[in-house]
Amino acid sequence: MSDHLDVFGMQVSHVRGILGYACREVARTGRPLGIRRYRAMDVVLVPLAEWRRLKRLERAVAEEHPGGTGVREED
Repeated sequence: MSDHLDVFGMQVSHVRGILGYACREVARTGRPLGIRRYRAMDVVLVPLAEWRRLKRLERAVAEEHPGGTGVREED
């Protein structure tokens, strides 16, 4: 993910202590939460509806391009 503008970032050590709250806020607002570890954003917590939408999109792309992985890596 090259553009972190619409992802709210937080250190993993902080998320560990407030995981329940973080999950509720992501579900309530629909805004992804990027989790940073050693200053690198490695994980993004997204609402379930968004994850399902992304999986449908991934399947559609894979069906259009059966020889490929259907996923394009982005930084």
